[in-house]
Amino acid sequence: MPPRRQPDGRPEWRSVDELLAQAIAGEDFATLPGKGQPLDLSAYFASGPEHRIAGKLLKDNAVLPQALQDRRDAEQLCTQASQTLAAQKDYLSALKAKICPQAPALCRFFPDRPTALAALGLPHWPEYFSEPAGAPLPTRRALLDGARRLTELVAAYNRRSEVAIAEYLGSLRQANACIERLNQQVAFSRHSPAGLQLKATDLTEAEVQVRTALPPLTPLPADLAQRLDQYYKAVRPSLWRL
Repeated sequence: MPPRRQPDGRPEWRSVDELLAQAIAGEDFATLPGKGQPLDLSAYFASGPEHRIAGKLLKDNAVLPQALQDRRDAEQLCTQASQTLAAQKDYLSALKAKICPQAPALCRFFPDRPTALAALGLPHWPEYFSEPAGAPLPTRRALLDGARRLTELVAAYNRRSEVAIAEYLGSLRQANACIERLNQQVAFSRHSPAGLQLKATDLTEAEVQVRTALPPLTPLPADLAQRLDQYYKAVRPSLWRL
């Protein structure tokens, strides 16, 4: 608030006593809670002079006590874990959107699912595969190039999924370390309220949940190129081209 001006334009400076007297004379103090009642300083004096001095020094230097700092850090790390999970879900969803259109380059040339699974050596139909259409086989190079691109995309998706899971669990693990320190400090302190404590995250349960939220895609076999070569020779032996 800018200082008031005197009639000649100079700033009007008033002492603290004058400001308090003006406030008391007006309505500024009329509705204060506890007006007319004695101050309750029992909690202040119960902490002991050494704790009051330490608290004053911490407050003046904007430093939180270790217990409060650990609680804040734990809460921030839990929030960071949730934000990481949400961001990685969006990223993986976008990556999967690139994988699905690539699947026909491998799937559409098979007559049906059983033939494709047998040729590719897969135990079940991958979730990103398109339906077989019995389309004419392209050149061997085109078939292998399409399979290679699909394999690379699936591998990239699964690597990103594992990194996301590791980052999520890492943040929760750090939060648990802060919570453990916090709870120990509160348990051995006569002045810290028990309500300051936090409950640690069950990391085993958290890992199950995050792996359910970010499941890997079915990987393609390492010998995919050799399997496609064999299928190509069996289907088009007279048109074999290198």
